[in-house]
Amino acid sequence: MLIVGEKLNSSIPKTLEAMLDGDMEYLVQLTLAQVEKGANFLDINTALCGEKEEQIMEQILEMVQAQCTCGIMLDSPNPSLIKKVIDKIKDREIIINSLTLAQRFNELVPIIKEYNCGIVGLPIDENGIPETVEKRVVNASRLIEKLCENGVNIEKIYIDVLCEAMAVQDGSAVITLKSIEEIKRLYPKVNTICGLSNISFGLPKRQTINAAFLATAIYCGLDSAIMDITNATLHSTLYAALAMAGKDEYCMDYIRANR
Repeated sequence: MLIVGEKLNSSIPKTLEAMLDGDMEYLVQLTLAQVEKGANFLDINTALCGEKEEQIMEQILEMVQAQCTCGIMLDSPNPSLIKKVIDKIKDREIIINSLTLAQRFNELVPIIKEYNCGIVGLPIDENGIPETVEKRVVNASRLIEKLCENGVNIEKIYIDVLCEAMAVQDGSAVITLKSIEEIKRLYPKVNTICGLSNISFGLPKRQTINAAFLATAIYCGLDSAIMDITNATLHSTLYAALAMAGKDEYCMDYIRANR
């Protein structure tokens, strides 16, 4: 299971405030807390920093590389920014977040191939997020096939299974879980990923919902999650769920995580 720490994202109000204020001490603390709890990658997004987006992205990339050896998820809707800053990342794995069949595909594929990056693909179309499992799987298949035809290694593809808020879209969790199962059945070498906290938006006791969804999604075949690994409930649930799903031989990871 690949864990991507979500905390260095400008969509989080406290993080955005620290980014704009240049509060690197706070951002270092966020970085180290995620690494300490087992994050394999750190999602870095400065999209809401306005005209300072590139400057702040470069500052955080420098800081993260000085503080840890985690992989880096470059998270930006701006392909030109990704192209400018990717050379700042040295000697570690990179995942770019994200593209669709219609958006950023032609701009990002050459970068993915040159740097041997992972890529998050969103199976959405001109109508937005599909409301059925069947349509999501069709879109995911089209995206996977197109990426492979353009020379992207299938094992570097991360299909975002599109978590939607349960409070807004009735049945959204079931649709996502069934999509995971079907994508993994059709493309066992492709990785599935989700932004975990989206599922609980607008509900009370959000971490309870997040934990329940995480455990179920792991059983269905989820390979990666962008999540708050520093949350004690999610941290415990993650390792228990991996053990229960047969993805932790002799429960060794669970034991290590709880020592």
